[in-house]
Amino acid sequence: MKNKGSLVFIVTLSLLIGGLHFVIGPHYQGPFRPFVTGYLMDLLLPMDVYLLAQVALRKEYSVSKSRLLGALGTFGIGLAVEILQLKGVPLFGSTFDPVDLLMYALGTGLGFGIDRTLISRWEKR
Repeated sequence: MKNKGSLVFIVTLSLLIGGLHFVIGPHYQGPFRPFVTGYLMDLLLPMDVYLLAQVALRKEYSVSKSRLLGALGTFGIGLAVEILQLKGVPLFGSTFDPVDLLMYALGTGLGFGIDRTLISRWEKR
């Protein structure tokens, strides 16, 4: 990342998502409980992993190649986790849920969208 603002944004977002993960936890009783406990982190964590990957990948690769590698790697990790859960290996959870794959895809897409809009704008400065 060339612009420190991009890096600060990504790190701050990562810390907020990490904090949220501890706050909501499995005992969350607030609004939208089924979505929050079942899918919110499956959406936010891939977004965060994609953005963090951009910080590392752009030191070695072009922006377009970094985006491709980041998106494929991020979704690939989620896919591998779900396949292992389907096979009975409890990794980051123990229950296979095909909706998790949708959340991983949406989260990766959200990270990509933030990258294409906000991060790109900041990097041009």
